[in-house]
Formats: sequence, structure tokens, C-alpha cells
Amino acid sequence: LQVTVPEKKKVAMLFQPALLRCHFSTSSTQPAVVQWRYKSYCQDRMGEALGMVTSGLQTMSKRNLDWDPYLDCVDSRRTVRVVASKQGSAVTIGDFYKERDVSIIHDADLQIGKLMWGDSGLYYCLIITPDDVEGKNEESVELLVLGE
Repeated sequence: LQVTVPEKKKVAMLFQPALLRCHFSTSSTQPAVVQWRYKSYCQDRMGEALGMVTSGLQTMSKRNLDWDPYLDCVDSRRTVRVVASKQGSAVTIGDFYKERDVSIIHDADLQIGKLMWGDSGLYYCLIITPDDVEGKNEESVELLVLGE
């Protein structure tokens, strides 16, 4: 099983549609389950833009170049929710997104109709196959929503 996303970071405009692409290949003969999960930033990216990031975090990220104060934290410190799942042709929308224009199209691409302020964050494309468990089964895309 191999999951890839062509864009690791996507910048999109508020109230515009967005398409988060996800591709996968598998040796499984069973239909795959596709699930997109959302994880909020660990701290607000707008704080960085307005110069309100604490110096402790800046010092820490300079010391460890692989650590990102916005992306790397435990899930208990941020919002985590299922956006949508797809099995065969049936798509199930997560509770938080039920009133929104959200779907999984093609094999595993997440389509969001109108972006909102709270949509900025990490989106994980997770592929579940019952008989192909080797390899990488998830990949993430960072979505940053900007206003006009």
C-alpha cells in the first residue's frame, strides 16, 4: 500500500473551493476505505504573521530543525475530526461537515465547496485495505486559508 499527495502545502482563498489530492496504489483485491481527517494547528499561524509568537518556541524550533511548532504536537492539544469517508461509491460526511459542500471524488481526492476560516490545518488522507497492510497508508496536506 502506498499513499501520496502531490501538494504538501496548499494555500487557498476564503469562500473559494479547494481540492486536496490523494493518490494510492495497493495490491489488495478488496475495495479500499478512504478517510480524510482534519487536525488543527498546534498554535495559531496568524500569531506568527502578527509577530505574537513566543521567543521560547522560536528558540526551540531553531534548535531542532525538524520540529514545527504549528504541526508537531500531540492530538490531545488540538482539534481532530473526521471530514469524510468513502467505501466503494458510498461517501459518509463527518458530523462537523454535514451542512457543508464536502465530498470525496475520483479515487481519494477531498473536495471542499466553500472554505471557511476554521478550515486551515492539516488534512490526512488515510487508506485502509484489509489484505494490504505493508507500506505507507496515510499522507498529509497542509491547508492555509487566506482572506482577501
